[in-house]
Amino acid sequence: MYRATLIVFSTLVLAACGSGGDNDATNVSVASSSAAVAPMTSMERGAILFKRCRACHTLDQGDRHKVGPNLWGVFGQTSGTRDDFNYSAAMAGSDIVWTDATISAYLEKPSTYLPGNRMSFAGLRKEKDRLAVIEYLRANTGAEALGAEDTSGG
Repeated sequence: MYRATLIVFSTLVLAACGSGGDNDATNVSVASSSAAVAPMTSMERGAILFKRCRACHTLDQGDRHKVGPNLWGVFGQTSGTRDDFNYSAAMAGSDIVWTDATISAYLEKPSTYLPGNRMSFAGLRKEKDRLAVIEYLRANTGAEALGAEDTSGG
């Protein structure tokens, strides 16, 4: 009985939706508005991609280190120089200054960019993904507040 009632009710609802007149214009309007979903911004993409990094890194000033160092103030900083984090010998001895360009190159494939580092992350192949993560990092690690320049060259 329930199934028969459900079928009859569904049929009546569908018939009411397609009864012509103003309902047709409303249906087209609803379909058009749902199809016009705004594309994801680079910042939103960066936030989603950075979720992978949160297992090992924190961003806010004063946050504790995890497996990887806290990234507050990373732009313009020389690699491996924080006194309160135990870096790999490769990272501590590299003298990389973290800029948009060096972070992008590192994130592309950390093991190739700096052999012997301990970051166990396969990397981000797509440049647009790396740029989105960098944009997110700039906005969330004090880059603007600390006056770190965009040194991406673009």
